[in-house]
Amino acid sequence: MWFNALSSGQITMLVVWIVVIAVGIIVESQTSALVSIWFSLSSAVAIVCALADLSVYIQIAVFAAITLVMIFATRPLAKKLNAKGGLKTNVDRLIGMVAKVTETIEPDQKGSVKVDFQDWTAISYKNKRIEKDTKVVVKAVSGNKLIVDIIEEIEIK
Repeated sequence: MWFNALSSGQITMLVVWIVVIAVGIIVESQTSALVSIWFSLSSAVAIVCALADLSVYIQIAVFAAITLVMIFATRPLAKKLNAKGGLKTNVDRLIGMVAKVTETIEPDQKGSVKVDFQDWTAISYKNKRIEKDTKVVVKAVSGNKLIVDIIEEIEIK
């Protein structure tokens, strides 16, 4: 096998960089701040350095340099987009839509809702318990979570 030709130091660094990639992807999926994704991409380049049997110091330097370049290169774009009233995403269209709670939302905890045929993690707008099957309205989006509130029924006479 090809990995039999790798030294123990190379294998160790490959594992380190793979873990950094996994952590970066997990953190990015929970925050969607477009910061930790650059760590994952830089780790992929560091893997190439490890396979080329470059020293650990060079691997770390390459990782740090690429991460910094990526962050600083995208920062002006992010600032420019935010100066124009914020970066609008497809998720913004969910605000105001009606959703159905698919997993009870407890105070200070996450639950699940279904809106526009997709399942989303949700938290309560007023930090109240919202039972499964309750109709809610999406009030806001925070990262990858929807902030929802119970739809108050009105009586029409």
